[in-house]
Parts: sequence; structure tokens; C-alpha cells
Amino acid sequence: MYSIGIDFGSNAVRVLMIDLSEYKVVASASQDYQLADKGVFTDKTDSNLARQDANDYLKSMTLAMEHLRNDKSLHDFDWTLVKGIGVDATGSTPMPVTQDMKPVSELSEFTNNLNAKAWMWKDHTSETEANQITELAAKIRPEFLKSCGGKYSSEWFWAKAMHCLQVDKAAFDAAYTWVEFSDYIPAVLTGVGHAGDIKRNLCAAGHKGLYAEKWGGYPDIEFLGELHPDLVRLRESLPEKLYAVDQIAGNLSKEWTSKFGLTENVIVAIGALDAHVGAIGSGVNEDSLVKIMGTSSCDIMVGDLSIDDIPGVAGVAAHSVLPGFIGIEAGQSAVGDLFKWFVVELLGKDESYHGPLVENASKLKPGESGLLALDWNNGNRNVLTDPNLRGMILGQSLHTKDFEIYRALLEASVFGSKRIIDQLEMNGISIKKLVCCGGIPQKNPLIMQIFADVLNRPIYMSENIETVALGAALIGGLIVLQDQNQEIKLTDLQDRYCELSSLVYHPKSEQAEIYKDIYQLYLNVHDAFGKEDSKMDLFPLMKQLIQIKTQVSNS
Repeated sequence: MYSIGIDFGSNAVRVLMIDLSEYKVVASASQDYQLADKGVFTDKTDSNLARQDANDYLKSMTLAMEHLRNDKSLHDFDWTLVKGIGVDATGSTPMPVTQDMKPVSELSEFTNNLNAKAWMWKDHTSETEANQITELAAKIRPEFLKSCGGKYSSEWFWAKAMHCLQVDKAAFDAAYTWVEFSDYIPAVLTGVGHAGDIKRNLCAAGHKGLYAEKWGGYPDIEFLGELHPDLVRLRESLPEKLYAVDQIAGNLSKEWTSKFGLTENVIVAIGALDAHVGAIGSGVNEDSLVKIMGTSSCDIMVGDLSIDDIPGVAGVAAHSVLPGFIGIEAGQSAVGDLFKWFVVELLGKDESYHGPLVENASKLKPGESGLLALDWNNGNRNVLTDPNLRGMILGQSLHTKDFEIYRALLEASVFGSKRIIDQLEMNGISIKKLVCCGGIPQKNPLIMQIFADVLNRPIYMSENIETVALGAALIGGLIVLQDQNQEIKLTDLQDRYCELSSLVYHPKSEQAEIYKDIYQLYLNVHDAFGKEDSKMDLFPLMKQLIQIKTQVSNS
């Protein structure tokens, strides 16, 4: 028997098939989204806007499956042996849909209306609404804020729906409900015809939608009505019962069995967010933190269900990663996007220029550039949870080279990650192993060594580069095996499929010592610009950077 994982990332969809008897990855394929800029619609008048098209998702998924079927290694493969499908997608990426499951953007009057499309995870147009949600929760529902690090984000479900209501009521009113991308795909694949019948996942709802069983599910009508009366109608369209990834969404419909070349006895699992599924594919457990590094980054852990409050962390939600555990999420809003911005937008190069930059930046010692940067070009997700913060490069001179700035941006990203890890550990979370996955760890050895030196601990990598698609395939395999009455858990499949690379990055003591001093300067800048009334004295900072540069250069 075989299972297929379908992974919807920010710019492409990937599919990966595993053998459930020999415990191996069989083949994989991918397809970039085709509309706009790799699937992302933007607005020149509003840099915070990022939308996507539901049909682009479906067409790209179909093409990715065609690529998989055309894989030469599968020439004689019996496709009737595929029994399960697991799905993940970015989030919070909600979209307005009609009662009969049609995206509002497909209605003739909303064809070119960006507000009627899917609101991509990195859309930050909803900052005002996010602040209103935070302020009201602080007054009458403080328990809501405990689950999301103390502040609701403009990246999340309720802020986006509320912003649409404020700026384009016609588009909002045309929708029967709003549905997360990670719920929409399983619903489409299983032929759900009424939006009220969608089986929604605990992962997206718990981390992005203020859902928790302890207060009765989604936010109550009184709370939402205080924000805006029309949000009550949206709340009434949402189900009371949600599902973890070890539950079945349904069987693959006739339409999609035909498109995929599979049979109708294929079962589809409940969906989940891509980062959380990537953590599954990287073998996440109670001792490890998995860092999924892509356009942004997510830090995922699991812990005891009694954990319910970690200030400054994006969210804690029950059963959101591994069933039976609390899921802990934090992250940074721009990682790969930050490095791409510098290479493509600022330098005007293509992405192959990362190579020369890494090569030259690797020759520098820590502190030798004399630069210090903040990685907030797309706001700060954690621990400050403020999309209105912006990036900075400090200490430049007329002799500063592009590869020196590049290294400073890599260091800033790592410093931001360390600040998150510090926050977790200050709140009693034990991290015994740090595992990185995604394209960046495979392609950029310099940032991995910087991680090891700044954190002063070994950095492990997942062996499989497609850990998110692998995690989705494991979820698909789990429901198949459980459907056949096998007593098996997701952790059992992780033990069989999730391997760490033999390449481990170990800290270099001399570099770790230098980074200890530079990180303290980073914290000063972080707090000065990120915390109100920090009263941080930055006067000596430039001179301290010069002093470190001089000492390192002469050593």
C-alpha cells in the first residue's frame, strides 16, 4: 500500500509518495503556482497585501500529480495501490466561499477583486483589526490572549475576515463562510458540496482562529458581536467539532479519482498547517524543536497538554501537531524572503547569486563586517508580534561590501531565532535537540554554521529535503493503517521514516564567544525599537561594533 502527501507551500505545490510496507519514499514532484508572481497577487499601493487564487491551487495540484504519474521510475506502477492522501497548506490563509463551496472570486461580480481571493498568510493588511481583537480580548476574554502569546496577529483568520468586512462588505456578504486553505483542499478532494459540511482542522483553528475546547470552541458570539455584528454570522457558519490529523475527511471523489488516476477507495485525511506537518516529517517529539526554514520560518514543538500559556509565542493548541500533545508554534515572518529581497530586489541579481555571496561571506569572521541587522522586513512575528516593525542594517561605511550585508542579514535571522528559543526556555520549555528542515538548510551551509555558533549547540538537519510533503504522506498513511484496524500512532511512522542527516553543524568555541557579545548588542537594538518605553541607550553601539571589528580583524 502507498500514501501520497500533498504540500501547498507559498509558491508551489509538492506531492510525495511513500511505500507503507517498505517504509521508504518512492517519488516526488512539484509544480509552481501559475498566476501572478508564483501565485501571489500584490498591490503597488499597499505593500502589506498578498492574495492567492483557489483555482491556481487546484490546477497546480493537478499538474503536480501529473508530474508524479509521469515519473520514469513509476512506469509500471499499479496506482490502485495508493490508499491514502494527506494534505497540508499555508496558514492562516482563509478564503471566502459560497454555500455551495464556490470561492467568491469565481462569482462574476468579483472576478478581479483581490478581496474575494484567498488571503495569504503573509498578508498584513489587517493590523488595525488585529489590534482591536487584542484590545477587546484583554478587557473581556484575557484567556484568548494566553493561547496566542499575548497578542492577536494580522496574519490570522479573524483579523483578515474582519478587515474584508470593513473595506469590502460586498465581498464579505457574498460569502456563506470563510475557510482555511488547509480545510478547503480536503473538502474539495472529498466532494463536499455544502460549506457547512467542511471538516475543519484543530491545527489551523487552534493556532490562528482562537479555537479551544476549554472555552467552547471558536470565540463566542458576544465577543465577536462586540467587534462587529456581522462577524456573528461568520461564527454561526463554523462547526462546533473540529478534528486532528489522525481523523478521516472522507473518500476521494469521482471527479478527483479521474483527475489523479486513482480509485474511489482512497481516503483523505484531515488537513493541517504546512509548518506543523513539516515538524511531523522531521520527527518532532517532546525533546526537540523543529525549525522549518522557507520563505518565513516556523519553530514547532510538542509538549504536555497541561501547557497553555507561553508569553510572546505565536500559539499553543491541543492536538495541533501530534494527537495527544500540545502544539507550540513560534517563528519569523521573513527568512528566505529576506535573503531573496536583498539579492533580487536590492542587488538586481538572479537567485544564483546566493552562491557567490555565501562563498565570500564565509570568509569573514563573526563581527568582521562591523554590521548589525534586524530581520523585521516583514514585521516581527515573535516575540514582539508586531507587523509594523521594519528591518535595519546598522554600521555601514563606504567600504561595506554586498557579501558583508548578506552575512549580517543571515546573522540577524539567527539572532531572531535565538531570541525565540530564549523565550521558550525562560518559560520552562526544555529543548534538547534542534532540527532544521526546508530548502535553506540544504542550500546554505553558512547560515547553519552561524546557527551552531550563535546558539552554541549542535544543529541537526532532516535527511529528507521534502519534510513537509513527507509529513503529509505520513498522515495519509496513518489513516489508511488505522482504517484497517492496525494499532499504530503517528510517532510509530515517524520512527520508521524520519531520519536525520549525517551532517551535523557543531559550534566553534572561538566564534561562539564572539557571537555572545554581538548577540547582546542585537538584544539592545531589538528592545530599543521593539519595546515601548525600553529606554535603551544606543549611543555606544556603533563604537562597540567598530571595536569588535577591530579586535576580530587583528586576531
